[in-house]
Amino acid sequence: MRLLLLLVLLLPSCAVFKSRDTRTALKIKREVSHSTVFTKAFTGFTLLDPATGKTLTDFNGDHYFTPASNTKILTLATCLEVLGDSIPGLKTTSYKDGEETINYLKPTGDPTFLHPFFKAWQPIFYFLVNCNGPTTLDLDNFQDTRLGPGWAWDDYNEDYSAERSAMPIFGNVMTVQKKDSNWLLYPFNDFDKWGWNLYQPGTSKDIPGYNGPLRSAESNAIYIPVNDTFPDGFSKDIPFRTAAFVLHDMLRDTTQKSNISTSSTFTQEEESEAKELIPGNLNWQTLYSSPIDTVLRRMMHQSDNFIAEQMLLVCAGMKFDLLKQDTMIKWMLDSTLTTLPQRPRWVDGSGLSRYNLMTPQSIAQVLLKLWEEQPHERVLSFFPAAGVSGTVSDYYVGKDKIPFVFAKTGGMGGVQCLSGYLLCKSGKVLIFSFMHNNFLGSSKPLKEEMQRLLEQMREEF
Repeated sequence: MRLLLLLVLLLPSCAVFKSRDTRTALKIKREVSHSTVFTKAFTGFTLLDPATGKTLTDFNGDHYFTPASNTKILTLATCLEVLGDSIPGLKTTSYKDGEETINYLKPTGDPTFLHPFFKAWQPIFYFLVNCNGPTTLDLDNFQDTRLGPGWAWDDYNEDYSAERSAMPIFGNVMTVQKKDSNWLLYPFNDFDKWGWNLYQPGTSKDIPGYNGPLRSAESNAIYIPVNDTFPDGFSKDIPFRTAAFVLHDMLRDTTQKSNISTSSTFTQEEESEAKELIPGNLNWQTLYSSPIDTVLRRMMHQSDNFIAEQMLLVCAGMKFDLLKQDTMIKWMLDSTLTTLPQRPRWVDGSGLSRYNLMTPQSIAQVLLKLWEEQPHERVLSFFPAAGVSGTVSDYYVGKDKIPFVFAKTGGMGGVQCLSGYLLCKSGKVLIFSFMHNNFLGSSKPLKEEMQRLLEQMREEF
């Protein structure tokens, strides 16, 4: 009887809290839908409670938007679904041919090989240095394109548009730097070392509308503007054109090993003969490189497109022994992400493509999946803390300067998205997805309006 009386007394209190959240949700929806800032764009918004899985409020949440780098949230979910605690760096096997050991290797798409941000984790490099006997890298499992579908063709000279490849090296970019009135190119400065002139600066020429070093679209020649007024110390990272012979020569130079070949440097007849010699019962081993959380945090915090593209290839390689993104994407959408309310149009790992189309509701459901399946502290660590780190370091911080938004941005011309986790003062955690498309001018007003609303939600929920 006493228990029944207690329950009766508690019911009005629960109703009050439920009513308060409902009123707050309706208020937020009204402010989003009537915002004079948001009406200058096409806006979608979803807010849900991960404790119940229920949507609190929604405005155009079932409409499709170009997500830009919010696409990386799906790439993150794929990596956590498929990979372990370290990045697969190389698949290896070997066999004896008389007294000689023959090594046969398959790259995995690992983006961290000799990458300047992952110098502490280079076991693949040291393996190659110590690999004796003829060593062949089989690049045939890379069956994708060097540039993604729908990428802007004229971004090829920008560091955010590095090419995809089977075995990236140095992040597939070169650094052009001016020092003592001379132009240097790193990691190599020996311009005349190879006949195909990787890193050889081209002649100076007028580049209308472009103020900076410019790589030829079809080669690795670098052009410097005729009116060179760049100060000493100026530098720019530029993607280089990837090819089997480029990788071949760079590997031989960095490892100082002349025994390394790539399958694509053979003639078709030589490659066929080499593969026929390989016994069919060999045991393949996977060598691992960098810790996965370290790599994924850089992908999310710095919105690193190159890492996102390569990590989706790594997942495909581990799942299907094939470096092909659309195979991996289809598997994710047909298995792990079948419960999304709207099936995304998902074509790359980074969000560089304008072919990607996703809804706020589906993005929120992927965030919910991460929250339910991973330790909460780990999930939050993948997302930049507003006012502190990464792409949200200058926005979405409260007056008390305590980070309460952990979210991934997504921006390109006419696109501004923000999706992630909101920590309320009440202790409640909410999942949100803002998506804005089709606006002109600066995204700053949109960011300021989202910040105002996020602060309001933090206070009132």
